[in-house]
Amino acid sequence: MKKYKVVFVGCGARSLSYAKPYSKSPEIEVVAVADPEHSSRKGFIAASGLSESIPFYDNLSDLLKDNKDIDGAVVCTPNYLHRESAIPLIERGIPLALEKPMCTTMEDGEAILDAEHANKGRLLIGFVLRSTPFYRKVHELISGNAVGRVVAIEADELAGFGETSTISRRPWRRYSKFSGGALMEKSSHDLDLMTWFTGSRPVSLNSFGDSLVFNPNPLLPEKCKDCELTDCAYRSKAAESNIFPPDDLECIYNVKKDVIDNQCVNIRYANGTIVSFIMCFNTTGEKAGRNLHIIGQRGRLWGNHEEGTIFVFDNAAGKTTKYETKVDGTGHGGGDANHAFELLKMMKDTTYNPDQGSYAGYLSSAMCIAADTSSAEGRRINFRYGANGYITFA
Repeated sequence: MKKYKVVFVGCGARSLSYAKPYSKSPEIEVVAVADPEHSSRKGFIAASGLSESIPFYDNLSDLLKDNKDIDGAVVCTPNYLHRESAIPLIERGIPLALEKPMCTTMEDGEAILDAEHANKGRLLIGFVLRSTPFYRKVHELISGNAVGRVVAIEADELAGFGETSTISRRPWRRYSKFSGGALMEKSSHDLDLMTWFTGSRPVSLNSFGDSLVFNPNPLLPEKCKDCELTDCAYRSKAAESNIFPPDDLECIYNVKKDVIDNQCVNIRYANGTIVSFIMCFNTTGEKAGRNLHIIGQRGRLWGNHEEGTIFVFDNAAGKTTKYETKVDGTGHGGGDANHAFELLKMMKDTTYNPDQGSYAGYLSSAMCIAADTSSAEGRRINFRYGANGYITFA
């Protein structure tokens, strides 16, 4: 059996969703890793199950000099570094799994697309939700005309305490210039799903967003250890031990950041479908997570991703049908491992291009950038498509 040689660029937390299943695969061999953070390397090996003998490099350039025979690559660097991490691999003709979002600026996205076109590259963007049993079933039902032509979608992502802490406290995620903003970092998945479900491309949107929960509070100290609010969820060692040592935890209200914590986006697609999406942090309990409600000409579909149950109502029959989906225990509701092995398909079949490819990544990033522009400038953003599919905002 052939073993496909894979390299990693960036070995932070998201890289583990690829490394763990690869460590158990008889068809994949991880042959090198590039990451300048030595502390990340140790954690990567300990958590992934990969061999400690894998060579590590401080940068991608040195990795590529020493490794000429590469079948595939995984890029999990911080968002703002995706362009410089991805293009050298694309230019080598290496099939690439690039974590979402694809880019944080339109220029970076178009540079990646240009490199892909020039080198006949193939990209898998990290939209793992497309690989979950829940959303795969939703797409199957919609494609099978279960609700007729889709006319409207309501969706939300109600992020919990751990995710809220991550976006507000992690060094690069809490600044828009590095992460692309809260919507880009947390919900580019979800806006991609809207495009997937509609089968069309966005033509206009408007958005409102702000920090409505986590604003500076002069009555609270800078560090959690100095705070008297012992019942605060964001001081909990259980929630935070995987992010910072407890003594170093910064107050989630007073930590320096510029990302927002609530945003709504309204989108119109070229085929007429309209979408309303809401992102909120600091949520828990029943119906937290991701909720979806799709309205079609013949009926409706709804469900909660974390619960895994989908309901379809047929207008003519006056009947509701229930569908249960199962997960495999991996992250993102069973999507992480399924998604990781899309790269194996690409390495085995040189003609295979995943649906969650570079242009899907470009559209999702464009919607996030447009939404933040709309919110900041208080206006609707219209999309103008060039002959090459590249977007300008009006």
